[in-house]
Amino acid sequence: MVSFAELRDCEPTAFGLVGQHWQQLAEQVADHGNEVDKHLAALAEWVGIAAETAKATLSEERKKLREAADQLGKIGSTLHDFGQFLGDNRTKLQYALDAARGYLLEVHPDGTVTVGGPAALFEGTDSALRAEMLTDVIRDLVRTATEEDERAADALRKLSAHAAGFVPAPNDPVVTSQAQRIPNSASPVEVRQWWDSLSWTDQESLVFSRGAEIGGLDGIPAAVRDRVNRGVLLEQKDKLLEERSRLIAQGDNDDLRRRLDEINGKLKGIDAIEKRLATAPSAAAPQSYLLKISSDGHGRAILAVGNPDTVRDVATFVPGTGSNLAGCGDDLDRADLMARAAAKAGSPSTSVITWIGYDAPQDIVPDAMSEKYALGAEKDLQRFQDGLRATHNGPPAHNTVIGHSYGTTTVGYAARDGSLNANDVVFIASPGVGVPHAQDLHLTGVDPSQNGSHIHSATAAHDIIRLADGHFGPNPSDSGFGGQTFSSKPGDAGSWYEFELSVKAHSQYWDFDNPALDNMGRVIAGQPTH
Repeated sequence: MVSFAELRDCEPTAFGLVGQHWQQLAEQVADHGNEVDKHLAALAEWVGIAAETAKATLSEERKKLREAADQLGKIGSTLHDFGQFLGDNRTKLQYALDAARGYLLEVHPDGTVTVGGPAALFEGTDSALRAEMLTDVIRDLVRTATEEDERAADALRKLSAHAAGFVPAPNDPVVTSQAQRIPNSASPVEVRQWWDSLSWTDQESLVFSRGAEIGGLDGIPAAVRDRVNRGVLLEQKDKLLEERSRLIAQGDNDDLRRRLDEINGKLKGIDAIEKRLATAPSAAAPQSYLLKISSDGHGRAILAVGNPDTVRDVATFVPGTGSNLAGCGDDLDRADLMARAAAKAGSPSTSVITWIGYDAPQDIVPDAMSEKYALGAEKDLQRFQDGLRATHNGPPAHNTVIGHSYGTTTVGYAARDGSLNANDVVFIASPGVGVPHAQDLHLTGVDPSQNGSHIHSATAAHDIIRLADGHFGPNPSDSGFGGQTFSSKPGDAGSWYEFELSVKAHSQYWDFDNPALDNMGRVIAGQPTH
């Protein structure tokens, strides 16, 4: 039963948008049916027992597709019609509520209209009669909405999976995949072993039926994660577009504007990812692989330039304060620049991964002053690096983790409180990495006494991050830290009252003429810096 509050607060446009998706699916199924028709026509001159069997099989499949397209189309039209009815009904309800307010009547949570408040002060009016009439109007609108809701629900129930021809046999791989236990809590090595133990059919069934779970699991090969996450990306985009349409229809206020700004920002980030995914592979722009995508919260995105499972040199780039889905475009550009710098330094094959895989602080004060974001990210980063080892084919890759700004703190905490699976670490513009000395960090397979040659850093002379020196421990570029420092341009100078420090210098390490970019490429390629 539809309640007064549900009718008053409903969003009829949502049904139309979902109906459009079902109609598009129906059209796609119909197109497949047309393709079968073409195959049947091509077999017209083929005769014999085998020919008749093949033609009969194709004819049966064509019939199923035609019936399925018809049923799916009815789902779309049912939802569309219900949305239109609901929109008309809600508009009529709004007229009744506006009339009640105009007559200074009270509308109760159950839709009943009574005389009260200011209207009770006026004598000789027809307030009581108007309240009774409006109550009847509202009740009638709620009743007809309930009847239409039940009619639409009954129509949709009749459009069952059997009617649409989509019910698989009990032993169908898609059915068995639903019962498959996905080892979400297992280590990446165990996940890889589990995945390799499955038959090709079982793997494909899981990709088809449980792609969202597979796409975010460390230990699953990058090519597989990319396949399913491209679909997840489209779903996330559709969800944001639908929400934007609903919010626009609601009117205009500060809260709506803020939410619309968030949605438009995330859509901008998704557009940047789609653009990079659609870039034709070349020496300057290797094929990209989407390893994770989510629009929840500030959004998360993990995208690799080059296949990390097959290349010799793999780098994970962890950006800092302000990193989110909305602003990921700049970070993706930096990944491309670092991949080219590595190739220039002699890397035969490189993958650079933009890892916006954590809840980064969004503001310098107070967010970036807290260690909680780094602590919250360390397990995810450790697991991700372990996953890169587990899925790599052939001899072990040379793995580097590069942090920028607060990202260096995140990387440092991950290497301090566990073991970070990397051969080398690069700290760019660091406010501190949680330890007083390089040997206090733990890199898998590296003797801590040898950390000095595996920890690299640079801080530009004019970088405003120097104001945060010591906040999370000493700057790893300090001589006493025990790591390797490499050269960088000083960056744009600030005003004298800013001690010549600037925000611009904080992001200029990736400028094409900055030796810091060349040095990042050299570390990725396993070459000494200068």
